[in-house]
Amino acid sequence: MRARAFNPQIFLELLCYCLFGGSMLYLVNSGKYLSYVTPRMKPYLYFTAAVMLIWVCVSLFKLFRPQHIVRSSHCFVLAIPVLLLLLPHGSLNTSDFSSNYIGGNTFSGKNGVAGVPAEEYGKSSADPAGGQSDAAQADIEVPGSIDSTVPETQPDAAGQGSLAYLPGLDTANRKITVSDDSFGMWLSEIYMNMKKYEGYTITMTGFVFKDPELLNEDEFVPARLIMSCCVADLAPAGMICKYDKVSELENDSWVTVEGTIFIAEYEYEGQKYSDPQIRAEKITPAQEVEGYVYSY
Repeated sequence: MRARAFNPQIFLELLCYCLFGGSMLYLVNSGKYLSYVTPRMKPYLYFTAAVMLIWVCVSLFKLFRPQHIVRSSHCFVLAIPVLLLLLPHGSLNTSDFSSNYIGGNTFSGKNGVAGVPAEEYGKSSADPAGGQSDAAQADIEVPGSIDSTVPETQPDAAGQGSLAYLPGLDTANRKITVSDDSFGMWLSEIYMNMKKYEGYTITMTGFVFKDPELLNEDEFVPARLIMSCCVADLAPAGMICKYDKVSELENDSWVTVEGTIFIAEYEYEGQKYSDPQIRAEKITPAQEVEGYVYSY
């Protein structure tokens, strides 16, 4: 009986499919995919792995089909991304994103300049009909969490939007302690209901972001890197802090800020805006927080 001819091209393709699909499963199961894309991309990565598995099964039927001309250059389409994903690489430097500061706009559902129009200052995030705005319904996901979304927004007795559960909120002492995992949640809540939290004491951790083109000499932002879709759109986000000794803070160093929330008003392109800011009272060094914050 004549032996069946081994097809090296099909074998190389099969190997690439296995490596690519396996790397997708490894990144998802280990959680390392969060360094590249947002949690909402997880189903698509599983789908990609499933497609690779199907191609592997199809290739098995062709593995011993003779082929006179062997071509392998097209396999680099999958081989190169696999190598880039699996090779060791350093973390991104926060200074690489200094020109992309977005304030709290991504969380509050507003684009462009930081803050909200002055005429909208103090409005509830709930619409007049008692429903929720699109921003209030947006999912805010954090590294290492599963289905971590912003809880339902319900109007309170004063008519202001209020999250049913806010970790770190102490209404009795008018104090907010922002944990690393609730950074995006609180940024969204404060921007949408700034009047409600005016005068509250807030404690939050972030890296020192200073930019003379965007901020005054007595201003900086304790920021976190926010990812809207993938690593290519990373940008610093946070609340502007007023602090007399900003010059003593090292850019990109991690600090914990304690201060009082106040509402600042300014004019941009002929329109007045209101913006929640922090009057810093105490600043202490902090450990770097790993991972990114996700807007939805």
